[in-house]
Amino acid sequence: MNNTFSFKRFAMLFKKHTLEHAKMYLMSAGVLAGILFLMLGFVAYSSSGQLPPGAQAIIFILFLLFAGSIFTSLSFAALGDKRKAIPVLTLPASHFEKYLVVWIYSFIIFQLVFIGVFYLADGIVLSLCSSATNHVQVLNLFDDRYDPYVAFIIYMVLHAFAFLGAVYFEKLHFIKTSFVFFAIIIAFVFINYAILSSMLNIEVMKNTPFSGLGFVENGRYQNIRSQINFNYYHIAAAAITALLLWSSAYFRLKEKEV
Repeated sequence: MNNTFSFKRFAMLFKKHTLEHAKMYLMSAGVLAGILFLMLGFVAYSSSGQLPPGAQAIIFILFLLFAGSIFTSLSFAALGDKRKAIPVLTLPASHFEKYLVVWIYSFIIFQLVFIGVFYLADGIVLSLCSSATNHVQVLNLFDDRYDPYVAFIIYMVLHAFAFLGAVYFEKLHFIKTSFVFFAIIIAFVFINYAILSSMLNIEVMKNTPFSGLGFVENGRYQNIRSQINFNYYHIAAAAITALLLWSSAYFRLKEKEV
């Protein structure tokens, strides 16, 4: 039998994981639905019954990224407790199979559940807001005006980072991972600033990488953005970054010992 991956063994492990965590996952989905309902309802109430797609898109993006990062950061919480880590690590399944089960739940299944929960809460709020004089519009995930689908690309990177943090850190996974993440972002901003300053003989602003070029010339602020569509480059960069982080998380998990 293949020591790395066996479909039968993986299916049994997936079933075991589902049965053990189903109650917690259902409760978490219920809590998420309630929070989304309250947030969407509050925005609609504050806007006199109006809940435009733009507001829906903002709530969708923020909650997907935030809730997903927290959920993912707790994926390997059991490894931080030696009493719980022993049965997890000694379970007769390969590290790759254990990794894959958690990855599927935290990346694929979470996003599917989140979409369903969001539209459930959104649909209820919009139905309460609708009237003969108030036309409501459900958020379209592929609406070019708000680009809510970009959240899935960002979530891919955040998930990979949180996944690595969940394996690497033993305690306070979300807090420690968030600290490292923002420290890296700040470092990238300063590195990008140093590179642009050395290349151009002008007063360059501290721009985030891949976001254009802001600078001051003759006392006036200028901002240059390319007319080329960089969406494919962004997706490729995000995918490569996520693959590297996911791979690092897997090899880090293989190093775990009882």
